[in-house]
Amino acid sequence: MTEAPPRRAWALMKSGPFSRLWKAGLISSTGDWVAILATLSLADELAGSSGIVLAMVSRILPGLFFAAVGGVVADRVNRKYAMVIVEVGRAALVFSLVFATSIQYLVLVNLAMEGLTLVFQPARESSVPNLVQRNELVQANSLSLSAAYGTFPLGALIFMVLAPLSPRVTDTGEGLAFMADAGTFLVSAAIIWTIPLAGRDLPEKRRRTGRLNLMAPLRDLRDGVVFVATHPRIRLVVAAMGVALAGGGIIIVLGKPFATGVLMAGTAGFPALLTSFGLGTAAGIVLVTIFGARVVHKDVFFSLALLVTGIGLASGGLVQTLLGGVGWIAVMGVGTGAAYVLGFSHLHEQVVDELRGRTFAALFSLMRIGLLLSMTVALPLSGLFDGVFPGFLSEGKRVMLILGGATIFFGGLATLWRVRAILVALGHADRRPVFEAVTQAFRSYRRSTAGEPLTGEMNGLPAEPVVSDQPSLPPGPQGEL
Repeated sequence: MTEAPPRRAWALMKSGPFSRLWKAGLISSTGDWVAILATLSLADELAGSSGIVLAMVSRILPGLFFAAVGGVVADRVNRKYAMVIVEVGRAALVFSLVFATSIQYLVLVNLAMEGLTLVFQPARESSVPNLVQRNELVQANSLSLSAAYGTFPLGALIFMVLAPLSPRVTDTGEGLAFMADAGTFLVSAAIIWTIPLAGRDLPEKRRRTGRLNLMAPLRDLRDGVVFVATHPRIRLVVAAMGVALAGGGIIIVLGKPFATGVLMAGTAGFPALLTSFGLGTAAGIVLVTIFGARVVHKDVFFSLALLVTGIGLASGGLVQTLLGGVGWIAVMGVGTGAAYVLGFSHLHEQVVDELRGRTFAALFSLMRIGLLLSMTVALPLSGLFDGVFPGFLSEGKRVMLILGGATIFFGGLATLWRVRAILVALGHADRRPVFEAVTQAFRSYRRSTAGEPLTGEMNGLPAEPVVSDQPSLPPGPQGEL
């Protein structure tokens, strides 16, 4: 059957199931930015600068250790119900911060909210391909990225408006912001409830016996890790995005001291760099939205976008004027926006529904690890590099930006080289080479270990044995709910 022509981004936003998911994300993300700013402000009031550090770390740590668990949940339950429950839970938690009086309670709420987010993110990303056509994935991911990060200015504006009004209603300057954020989560939950997302089918053995296998989630977790680790076109993109965030995260930590201490740009320097990065990211998203639907091998162009990102960051570290820095950081933004959209679209296309949640959980986990790594080592290493090299490279901050750009560039180069080798081996045969075959082998194996028949069709795929050039999954029992 011929696929219908892709709809424009405006049509995707205007109506349809994806439109509802996008609007829910737009509202929820706006509230998220309000909550982040309010949380940091409250942490500063309760415990000073150490409180801010605790608040930030408490939002990152859960993802380092439990992201895969969220992926398993997203692959085992009705994703719509999971997202609704998470949004209601986050609304209750953030509302409780209105009454927070200690940094310990704030940290506990942050940990709980991040734990819920670990379920929401893979559930949401796994649902996108079920709401749009395959040739609309690039536009859908562009809109999702815009909703997630483009709402920061709106969230900051709302916080600035609510902060002075809050003492009239609550005991702190952040209470009204927390109330508003709780409202956005509830509105998001109500919108998601109306989305026609099909439920998850229970395994045949579970339907026959009605028994609960408590070890099944652990087996599902293992299957997800094995799937990502043994399929090169998935593993490469997931790993490259983690490496890219490790290199690009340096600009978050060193951007302000670089602008003020190296470029001598004063207080306006860092906001100028951030603005140029945001505008560049928007330009990258627009370019990919226009041309991305025509791209067959998105992992190739994802790798090229990483090259652009790395060149932009490294070149930004070489400049001696704010104008030059603004220009090159904008180039970095173009590559970042394009890489994000293409990377997510590639995973949406290549990973089947039953493994999608765990794949995106692995991606989010590696991205958090990369970000935490860059935030941890950037400042100490910049101090170590001070005075090591002659001339204008004597500034350690400059050296670190160059190293960060080089990390992204060579990560993209390695990914491009490996993807090229895979495509040559496959003969450029199909937009989704061997993945349907791999999935069929994966399902057939799980059914055979459960003692289920292998004849007939299974989830729309023929049940005959399939030969694949991909590594096979290790032996193990059926993972059932």
